[in-house]
Amino acid sequence: MGLTGWLLDAYISGDQAILWFKTKDGKTLRLFDSYHPDFYVKLKDRMPPEEMLATIREHPHILDASIELKYPSVMERKEAKVVHVVVDRAQGFREVLLDLEGLGCIDGWFNVDILHIQRYAFSRGLAPTQKIYVDWGPDGSLRKANALASKEDASKEDLDLDLDLDLDLDLDLDLEIRPPPFTSLIFRVDTEGGRLRPESYKDPIAAIVLLGEDLSEEVFEGSEERILEAFAEAVRERDPDFLVAYDFEEAIPYLIERIRRKGLGLQLGREPADSTKTQKPYTQAFPGRVALSLDDYCHYGMAGIVERSLFSMVPPGLASRWAAGRLIDSRQCFEALRRGILIPRLRSPAAYGTTAMDLALKDRGGLILSPVVGLHENVASLDFESMFPNILVRYNISYETVTPQGIECSRRGFLGEMTKGFLERRLYFKRLRKGFPQGSQEWLWCEQRQSALKEILVCIYGFSGCDMNRFGNVYTYAKVNEVSREILIRAMGICRSRGYRVLYADCDSVFVQKEGASREDYEGLAKLIGKEVGLPIALDHHFKFLVLLAREADPSIEAVRRYFGKLMDGELFYRGIELRRRDYPPFIKEFEERLMGILFDAERKEDVMERQYARAKDYVVRTLEELGSGIVPTEELAIRKMLRKPLDSYRFLLPHVSAAIQMAQRVKRVKRSQEELQERSRIQVRRREGQPIDFLYVNAGHPNPLRRVMPADMVNDGHNYYDREKYKEILLDVAETVLGWNGFRRESLGFRARP
Repeated sequence: MGLTGWLLDAYISGDQAILWFKTKDGKTLRLFDSYHPDFYVKLKDRMPPEEMLATIREHPHILDASIELKYPSVMERKEAKVVHVVVDRAQGFREVLLDLEGLGCIDGWFNVDILHIQRYAFSRGLAPTQKIYVDWGPDGSLRKANALASKEDASKEDLDLDLDLDLDLDLDLDLEIRPPPFTSLIFRVDTEGGRLRPESYKDPIAAIVLLGEDLSEEVFEGSEERILEAFAEAVRERDPDFLVAYDFEEAIPYLIERIRRKGLGLQLGREPADSTKTQKPYTQAFPGRVALSLDDYCHYGMAGIVERSLFSMVPPGLASRWAAGRLIDSRQCFEALRRGILIPRLRSPAAYGTTAMDLALKDRGGLILSPVVGLHENVASLDFESMFPNILVRYNISYETVTPQGIECSRRGFLGEMTKGFLERRLYFKRLRKGFPQGSQEWLWCEQRQSALKEILVCIYGFSGCDMNRFGNVYTYAKVNEVSREILIRAMGICRSRGYRVLYADCDSVFVQKEGASREDYEGLAKLIGKEVGLPIALDHHFKFLVLLAREADPSIEAVRRYFGKLMDGELFYRGIELRRRDYPPFIKEFEERLMGILFDAERKEDVMERQYARAKDYVVRTLEELGSGIVPTEELAIRKMLRKPLDSYRFLLPHVSAAIQMAQRVKRVKRSQEELQERSRIQVRRREGQPIDFLYVNAGHPNPLRRVMPADMVNDGHNYYDREKYKEILLDVAETVLGWNGFRRESLGFRARP
């Protein structure tokens, strides 16, 4: 029997790989495949191979041991003899390693410190979430699984768009923009006890809340047993593929432990799980369903999580949680096995020895040209498209091709070949996105996919020199930086030779200006640079006005990645200023945006200097008077900060920590009525580690830190008491950011100078 669909999830159980498969018609199948973990060892030279093979085969958990030819490392060009060991099941794997280590005959270990599910996926060449054709027997055993990867797999409407999509997409992955038809259920667990981190052995569940896509809530309340049973019933009826949890790190283990302590034996997965055992990783705690963090689910989107899973060859629960470095390591291991290269252990010896002095001389990092501070008119920012991944591919930079003497070009580099396919895949979705209305569902899927790949691709070059990279070669990282500097210098030279003034340059972008230059002129300049240097570069933004800023702490020094301006289409664009920060009050952000709008409400640079600058200063004065009158609503002045770690681990009473302490103290005083328990649960969710804390300054100069701020939730409706002088200082900080380039200082308005 065979069907086409998507591999939802996979995990190892004993000598089987359990595969959950989602069909096109929405059905879910459970299949299994045989799994026998394997690894490789290199024997010491003095050990007779045949004699040692006989000894190894005698181990009760070893099915077979044989001599094979493999490349011991990515650096080697000649295969070497190694012993291939096959183990009967996953549970005996570590025991085998320890026993062989005790023999004292092993000189090198390979393929031993990857997860079992990675080992299975690599051997089968199947990535979770991938579109595949499967054939299985009557008992559910997998007989065949083939990836569907032709370009024709993409939806017809995607490929009929009139766009430049001429890319050599040779990955074994389909090109559909629509993510697989996986379904999700988002939930939140509210607890009693008033603790920032609930203790599963004594804090009962107060409620479980299900959230719909329209932000509607369905609340399960009552006794804890009734809440858990109702939640399990809702999961069974809705049958989601993904269980998406608020506060994942706390909610999932807490929920599992509360079910176990109550002895309910509830089934939240698609098949029973042993409730007496700790289920790790928690992303696979519910067999047949994938557990996800709401933060990851919102950040990457379904299509983005799929891309991370396809890249790393691991289940979506792991792919959504892992850092970029670990995803890259997983892909590198797969690519190595495909080429007959053995996987070394983490923290393997460096490919080349070096000294700090030698490294300092060879690696100067990326090139940054200090900005010309002040107001500029008709400026273009030209940005190299995926500069560092393109350098890896175009210059054949890889672990085995870069030596202290330079780049060896006699063979194609391992790293460049791995990067090339995913770089082109990212560019495919990025360009395809332009054919859809911005904000449409198709546009969003393309954006999620290309953004997820971008986060990984920008880290590949940095990870190349990381000490946690098992294939790493620090000269690879240094060579990419060296090439990027040379390219940027050439690009700036071309700009200047054509009469353009270079105002600022930063690693992979350059800001240029020429009086009377049109958009077509800047686009032509970008094409010329791309042709000369051999890397794609495009006009990123065309500014009508642009202000390049100095450092906030020291105005005498230019700042990098800190500027704001108005584009030719009238939109404001900014980097490194208060509007980019999440912890500034809405009132202050609105003020800054309005201030920039007033400043740039002009046709010429002279109008900005002579007329609009004075109007902007007047607006600052009016807003200060508004703050001083006390009429600004407190919700517009609330500052949001994240509680990044447990409350009791902070050494200093920072403002948001003080606010969280006040909230916790308030909870302890609340009586145990039903309405108050609901309020307590609501507050507690917002106070946990990783959750935002909203607070107001009420007396910033008070000697007691707990009296300086007040949690926003504790401010009574209609109570507009706030520290007016403190918020004036915050507003003046913003005013100096927007107007300081032309000499504005708060002293001119009678305030003390900023420290």
